[in-house]
Amino acid sequence: MTTLRRVGIHAIWLPALAAGLPQTQDPATLKLTAPIRAAVIDSAVAGLNRQYVEADTGRIIGARLLARRESGAYDGLDNPAQFALAVTNDLRSVNGDLHLSLGYAPPSPAGGATAGAPTGPDPRERNFGMGRVEILPGNIGYLEITGFMGAPGYQDVVVDALRFLSRTEAVIIDVRRNPGGSGVMSHFVFSHFLGATPVETIRIRRRSPTDSRVMQSLAEVPGPRRPEVPLYVLTSRGSGSAAEEFSFVLKNQKRATIVGTRTAGAGHMVATVPLGNGFVMGVSITRVSDPKTGLEWEGVGVQPDIQASPERALGVAHAAAVRVLMAKTTDLVRTRVLGRLTAWLDAQAQPVAVDPSRLAQFVGSYEGREVTLSNGRLRFAQRAGGLPEDMVPMGEDRFAIGSLQVRFEQREGRMILVVDQTNGSQVTFRKTP
Repeated sequence: MTTLRRVGIHAIWLPALAAGLPQTQDPATLKLTAPIRAAVIDSAVAGLNRQYVEADTGRIIGARLLARRESGAYDGLDNPAQFALAVTNDLRSVNGDLHLSLGYAPPSPAGGATAGAPTGPDPRERNFGMGRVEILPGNIGYLEITGFMGAPGYQDVVVDALRFLSRTEAVIIDVRRNPGGSGVMSHFVFSHFLGATPVETIRIRRRSPTDSRVMQSLAEVPGPRRPEVPLYVLTSRGSGSAAEEFSFVLKNQKRATIVGTRTAGAGHMVATVPLGNGFVMGVSITRVSDPKTGLEWEGVGVQPDIQASPERALGVAHAAAVRVLMAKTTDLVRTRVLGRLTAWLDAQAQPVAVDPSRLAQFVGSYEGREVTLSNGRLRFAQRAGGLPEDMVPMGEDRFAIGSLQVRFEQREGRMILVVDQTNGSQVTFRKTP
């Protein structure tokens, strides 16, 4: 009997991974025969009939594979990776289920891995999916999560990141490049941004209508709990499965503002079914929905609250967070700083075009301050040899560097650099001949 093995709570194999799981044997060294291809398809059809979350749909998908085989679509595909890609495309062609896939994972030559067992990079080498963590201008926390790699040890890494950001006044969590992973880890992270009283997050229904359960947020978390901090989540079509659950729950709880584009639309939970001959199939075994409304993200994705291209989403969220903080503060200097940051971020989003010959006039040394031109952009360093920063154009002769604003003026035939400081004062520096 074919065995079933779960991979986390959500795992998505996006089209970029459709050629199969990381391989321990070069598929070029193995030539598939017609009997092997036929056996794999038969096993896949049996697995779909037995396990797919919607029985009727599983039979339709299986019939699609059989029809494609009979038409000769797989004839001549003797390379395992090419065969896996072709079958994956056919699996997904009926209803667009991105969790359906065929992968090739043969045993290692040393005999260390079991045929059909998923392999991959050590989660510790990927920091369990916790990517960049930094504090953006304006005291905005930024956390990139590239995957919910919920292997043992992930809790400490998550808590370390959240503690680093615990003094920030708003938080941006970036899942634009997160294809999914462990829903348990997803719950662990977002529970830090919900209250201590558990709330219902998702309903999970298996093939039988009576086999369902409701997940809840965590009553206790080891890291800083911040249910009130302004929260933004960045999404794209590259956000899949558990990353969609993460966005879905926070949006439904009205706890975060989603910025970016709609997510992938992979809303099922997946298991792997070994098919023999080194092949494994990813098959959807549950449907996932909002417990209150019954709405799902399968096929439709999670829609953003603020539409922005993936490239612009961070800047848009950053500007939105700064504006929220500016509306709350009563400190005049802080208001001025946040206003300057807003202008800087807006200028980055819609830069003013300045003629290169005009920019060249500003290059030089200004009493130790250095203005250089690189790739069509002015750069400013506080001292010669220091690390320069981009000067974002706000006009013909006005530029922003974070909360700092500068402008160039001609006085008595000499170029002057005027620095408008956040306390309202000005400092001028003359260009060295």
